Amino acid sequence: MRVGIAGAGAAGLATAWLLDGVHDTLVLEAREDIGGNLRSVHLPGAAGTPTALDLGVQEVPGDGVTARLAEALGLDGTQWDEVPAGRTVVRDGPRAARATDGRPPAPCRATEDAAGEAAELLAAHAAAWQRDELAWTVPLATLVEPWDLPRHVKDAGVYALPASVFGCTLQDARRLSARAVGMFYADPGDGADARTYRLRGGMQALAWQLARRCRSVQLLPGTSLRRIRRTAGRLEMIDAHGARHAVDAVVLALPAEAARCVLGSLGGAGRVRALLTAYTYHDLVYGVHGDPCYLPAGREHWSPSTVTVHGPWAETTAWQRRPEGDLFVSQLTHRDTLPRSVLASTAFRTLQPTPEMLSAQAELLSLQGDGGVYFAGHVATRSDDLDSVLASAADVARRLAPRSPRPAHLLRPTGKETP
Repeated sequence: MRVGIAGAGAAGLATAWLLDGVHDTLVLEAREDIGGNLRSVHLPGAAGTPTALDLGVQEVPGDGVTARLAEALGLDGTQWDEVPAGRTVVRDGPRAARATDGRPPAPCRATEDAAGEAAELLAAHAAAWQRDELAWTVPLATLVEPWDLPRHVKDAGVYALPASVFGCTLQDARRLSARAVGMFYADPGDGADARTYRLRGGMQALAWQLARRCRSVQLLPGTSLRRIRRTAGRLEMIDAHGARHAVDAVVLALPAEAARCVLGSLGGAGRVRALLTAYTYHDLVYGVHGDPCYLPAGREHWSPSTVTVHGPWAETTAWQRRPEGDLFVSQLTHRDTLPRSVLASTAFRTLQPTPEMLSAQAELLSLQGDGGVYFAGHVATRSDDLDSVLASAADVARRLAPRSPRPAHLLRPTGKETP
């Protein structure tokens, strides 16, 4: 059969690779680049060797779906670096009276020492939510507000964490799904390996390797999908250039907004389009810079990850040490001041895991494959992490090619699955 895939992010490319050699496959991608949320930049390093920094996905577990896929693609353990652990939460207070060196005055920045204990409490409860199979539709505030913690500690130690991940306000973080938030912060348990890793050449190398290994796949970057229609008993994908591609099945590895748009001309897709309206997104801007403008004044308080609470927002900074000088990857979306020099930047649309979205998603997944239309990527996952996104691709590939060994290899149990 012929399968058309819209989106050359991690999910779309993984689906294509999993079907490679089994079905005739076409991949359309709106951007000129591939990888979706796998976005790496390479800056000059020591002795001319470039340093890779990730503005999208920055780390993954060492024993999950991503690691299995990388190994199958020839990216073995020697190409991974362990990501240092550690997080500091700081709160920006009033700004200094006068500016220095012509720049806006720096805020008075205080370390939230109690935030660490609150984060540990969240980790313990999140593990229990998974173990007890808490409903995905329970809001975070329903479970956190009864905790005997001061308001500023709940904000800095609990709500600031998902607010920084999903680009929402501290207030909006309360309305997110507790179970979905907990997936990112649950205590893995005694003896579990909680270490995370990144590819030395950048996480986008995974996308490039997938594309290289798709030997019989037709990949068309710079070619977005405009609409899908049914004609002569088959599906037809019409791209931005007006070309028509007849296929037997379509895999939408797209944001919900884009998926809803392309389904507008497809008869019988009304319910699916209605469900996709429950998906909401926030914009997130990331930038690479060399000055530690968002970190505490004392270097002894620096951590690999810093969450800065300022006003209603919480934003992160990741610190990467280099012999030739430190570099930082920061969220810049709502900052009052920007770094002296932004070396590279990019923007993302980040899905909000609300109870309403997760309820709609459950129904959407019950319609998976109806009329030959499938969904892969974050639209089809409860947790928008790379392992889950790739698992969604493997699930779709298994439906389309049930005898192929590749999906089964990626989906073999690890003991960490959630219902």
